Amino acid sequence: MWSKLFTTVKYILVTVNFLFLITGIIILSVGGSVQSAYNGYHPFLSDRFFSLPAFCIATGVIIFLISFFGFYGAFMENYIMNMTFAGAMILMFIFQLSACIAGYALKGNTVALVHQQLTLTMDLYGPNKSIEVTKLWDQVQEDFECCGVVNASNWLIPLNTQESKGLPVSCCSHVYGTVATFNCTIDKAYTVGCAESFGNWVQSHAAGIGVAGIFLVLMQGLAVAGALWMAKISREERGAYP
Repeated sequence: MWSKLFTTVKYILVTVNFLFLITGIIILSVGGSVQSAYNGYHPFLSDRFFSLPAFCIATGVIIFLISFFGFYGAFMENYIMNMTFAGAMILMFIFQLSACIAGYALKGNTVALVHQQLTLTMDLYGPNKSIEVTKLWDQVQEDFECCGVVNASNWLIPLNTQESKGLPVSCCSHVYGTVATFNCTIDKAYTVGCAESFGNWVQSHAAGIGVAGIFLVLMQGLAVAGALWMAKISREERGAYP
């Protein structure tokens, strides 16, 4: 009975390690895609937002290395390799759980952090100021159909247009290719602030990392339990030492 149970757990653990390897590829892909998406808006995001995708990429690489111990230990019924795998997974489990908690805490503060970064960059907007920030503001306002941080009136002081009520053209919907003079004013501008619309987009990507992290934690718990049980049985019943 013990022999059949041992064999069953052995191949279950091999299967779990294969799934764990696939999960690592998914985690690596999610981290890479979010990192790529965030890179385009680097001036509008604090460094805290880049730590999560970087962690996912590093985790995906580490999983490839750890999975080797899991495959070898389970298939060869090797006690030391199983214990090495379990120890590495426990450390990863604690690290990943801490990262998930930090990620969800960051997710809750996303809009506030984006609001702060957007406010800090408004004074850099203009043809004689930061070209990078100016282009990025126009891109964000056009892509997310938003204007200003909270609303369009946020632009009046930085642009010194309190009297004319003038705004960046990107604050208003316009047809490309139209041959005419176009002025964007508050009454024509998008009514949603960029802290909300852009912040929600950033938040959705952070949430995706959190979901992937939780799934990985569950897989890690299953793999650790199987590896520890197999190591215990191999030592007591079979004396499987290298």
